[in-house]
Amino acid sequence: MQPALTGSRPQSTGSDTRRLRDCLGRFGSGVSTVTYAGDNGFRGITISSFTSVSLDPSLVLISVGRRARACAGLRNASFVVNVLAADQVPLALHFAGRPQSALAVPWLDQDGVPRLDGTVAWLLCRPWRTYEGGDHLLFLGEVQDFAYAPGDPLLFQDGDFRRPGPQIVLPPAPETA
Repeated sequence: MQPALTGSRPQSTGSDTRRLRDCLGRFGSGVSTVTYAGDNGFRGITISSFTSVSLDPSLVLISVGRRARACAGLRNASFVVNVLAADQVPLALHFAGRPQSALAVPWLDQDGVPRLDGTVAWLLCRPWRTYEGGDHLLFLGEVQDFAYAPGDPLLFQDGDFRRPGPQIVLPPAPETA
């Protein structure tokens, strides 16, 4: 017998696209801009679907909408996952298709692949595999180099940019005999 569920009832159990998107938006995630060298110079796309896959080999996954121009540029191309800092909202917007006219993109060159300056982390990846995932393409990259720095990452939840809140302090673990 399963225990009864307690707490408030879910807002919706519908299956329409907007409500599903709202449901998925409850999961807060980091914001990254994936950069690569395109035919006409450095390019990038802001994503929130980025995750580690494996430590041996070192693999990460990015998910890019099929209709994005970046899909063609990322096929068989090395790329950098730039984990944006909390103060880099203009960069996130710029590479999400909302150009910021006054923005000077802080490009750096990482072994021939563009990356962004001032991020809290970056991972240089060479292409590993590409998979179809419905209306997205899933690009696996093998990490070739990486670095990280102190600072708050940029987060996205419920359709809004956010920064981390106070740390949740856990009570001490009970001592075992």
